[in-house]
Amino acid sequence: MKRKIIISVIIVLILSTGIGVIYKIIEKDVTARETFDFQTNSNGSNDTISHDKHSFYGKILEIKPSYLIVEPNDNEEEKKSSDKFHINLKNDNTPYEVGTTVKITYEGAILESYPAQVATIEIEIVAKDN
Repeated sequence: MKRKIIISVIIVLILSTGIGVIYKIIEKDVTARETFDFQTNSNGSNDTISHDKHSFYGKILEIKPSYLIVEPNDNEEEKKSSDKFHINLKNDNTPYEVGTTVKITYEGAILESYPAQVATIEIEIVAKDN
């Protein structure tokens, strides 16, 4: 009888130790994970927001009061996504001219529209076409 009790106690100790080890492994995995910002889009999907800054050089093809259409230079990675980008001006009163080379700095991903769109941070005039 004593032997059965001792064996039962040992089994309970082994099982509880194993459960404790598994719990710590899972807890470490969960707390070590990277955190992400999520944004709910108008279509209801949750997409991870990238806060990486990128830039590309291109030529202004078209100018409207609230946006520019810019063609990325051939050597730019963005050219693989689209041949034209819609660049919002957001209260920018700079007198842009068609043919001007600009540097577009943006944050996050390229939106899959046509023309493609980016969250523009800055527009720099690099060279004017004479």
